[in-house]
Amino acid sequence: MGNVADTGESGESGARPFGPVADNLRAHAGRLAADIAETILGTVPNYAKVEVGSLRRSLVQHIGTAAASLIAGQVPEHVPDVSVAAERARSGIPIEQVLLAIRLSFQRLREFVVETAVARRIPPEQQLEAVRILWEVNDLVSREYAVAHRDEDLDMARTAETQRSEFVRRLLQEGARGPELMLHAGSFGLVAGRRYRTFRARAAGTEGATLAAVLRWAEQHHLEPVGAVVDGDAAGTLTDGPLPHDGPVLGVGPAVELPDLPGSFRLATQALEVAGQFDRSGVQTLERLSLHVAVAAESHVGDMLVAKILGPLQAQGDFGAELIASLDAYLSADMNTAWAAGRLTVHPNTLRYRINQVKQLSGLSLRSAQEISEVWWALRRYEWLSRATAAAPARGDRD
Repeated sequence: MGNVADTGESGESGARPFGPVADNLRAHAGRLAADIAETILGTVPNYAKVEVGSLRRSLVQHIGTAAASLIAGQVPEHVPDVSVAAERARSGIPIEQVLLAIRLSFQRLREFVVETAVARRIPPEQQLEAVRILWEVNDLVSREYAVAHRDEDLDMARTAETQRSEFVRRLLQEGARGPELMLHAGSFGLVAGRRYRTFRARAAGTEGATLAAVLRWAEQHHLEPVGAVVDGDAAGTLTDGPLPHDGPVLGVGPAVELPDLPGSFRLATQALEVAGQFDRSGVQTLERLSLHVAVAAESHVGDMLVAKILGPLQAQGDFGAELIASLDAYLSADMNTAWAAGRLTVHPNTLRYRINQVKQLSGLSLRSAQEISEVWWALRRYEWLSRATAAAPARGDRD
């Protein structure tokens, strides 16, 4: 890089000690910008994406800011134009590399200013002051470029997230049927002819945190998720691989091809709602929920069975509630008295007494498959009603 410092004698007054230096900066702005651009392009690989003319124009702007600051003896409050930082963000250049380019620029400007000051016999203490001013300009440009770059990154991220959410919403509600949506699906790695499951999860905290948790879980299990926040819930697609039981509370629909995703998503939504009604944790499908789906859907059947089978027990007050809990544990343990007593932490004889009381009060024999099925259905409907009753005051408090 050639020495372009002015070698003329200093004839300026002390009132404008850096005037000649600033004038020399401006006079050689084009040459300096070209030299600095060459250094940046050779040092910062990502700047190969930047058009050389654009890079030189931004460098001329830095030179102008430096010259004006030297004349004023202080840095301005703001950089005149930070749109270049937004351009660099849109070009995919990380802020660290933008700041490196700024450092390289002002390093050369400081060298040039010192060369000019020495040639003009400007006193050393004034040279140091000029260097200090340029460091402050360097810091100002770096700070404001960093803010502008971050803001543009955030805007791009918000735009990308909005577009992603809209795509996922359309995919789950309309299916990938048109050429435009199918093309968009390909950009997310979704392949025509391949089968995908759909998922839906209700936000436990913030919507974004729930989505992030689901995506991490799916990636850990190699399910290649594509997800977004849709109508306040985390929703999207998974590949048709083995589906673990453990994980976030998630409704998952059956595997279908892309045009049929809306039907799968409706079933994922139903699975999520039923899982919530029965306080089921982990990953839920309609197959895993089994008859719980029917209990949730056929409320009138459940209400009839509760009245017929559990009504006589409910009439016993707290003792009746204890009998219902014992009956539920007994059936859940496949009517094994020892197992059920262990779960209830009572003596087996205590449980035998309670089951006999259930039979006497309700008229049950617990011998036929049909009767046992009806009792299970009544217990699940009773569970649902109990949860709904417990949740009602909490909802009222929030309202």
